[in-house]
Amino acid sequence: MKIGLREIVFVFLLAAIPLGAWKLVFHPRNVANAEMVKQIEAKQARLQDLNKTTGTIGDIQREIDSLEKGVGALQSRLPSEKEIDKVLQEVWRLAEANQLITKSIRTTEKMQEPIFSTGGMHAEQPIVMKIEGDFRGFYAFMLALENQPRIMRIRKLTLMKPDKDGEGLVQATFEMTIFFERGEKEKS
Repeated sequence: MKIGLREIVFVFLLAAIPLGAWKLVFHPRNVANAEMVKQIEAKQARLQDLNKTTGTIGDIQREIDSLEKGVGALQSRLPSEKEIDKVLQEVWRLAEANQLITKSIRTTEKMQEPIFSTGGMHAEQPIVMKIEGDFRGFYAFMLALENQPRIMRIRKLTLMKPDKDGEGLVQATFEMTIFFERGEKEKS
């Protein structure tokens, strides 16, 4: 068998058909498919990010609800401005219940370092108190004061032994801050 020009052209055409089909049909389709796969992966990644973000929104809402409950609990512990005298009476009764003698209770106008800004809904009233009595009674008084439902803070405390001869007696002077909810006139 002789291989002539006709056979060479025929073999060339047979080889050119799959190469032409690959170049004209399959390669452009593969490029388009690869581009579509990239777009799908990018959209899936965005969707996963969106799902994560949506999931954290639910967590944030639960956190906000929890914090609102905490604020409500703290606000229930704040007396109104009108109830400060009741809080002072409670403190006085606690001192008497622990066999302490209350020498003086006085309010002070302003503190040098307020705990928080006075422009909000809440404020603080500093009170200076002097008491005398047995140290155990004083200790029990401080524990009872700590367990009060109202929010109070002891800022300064001075303990001294009184001039009288008496073992276990103390004289205490302390500055206590009572937090309260402001009246409507004072809030603005």
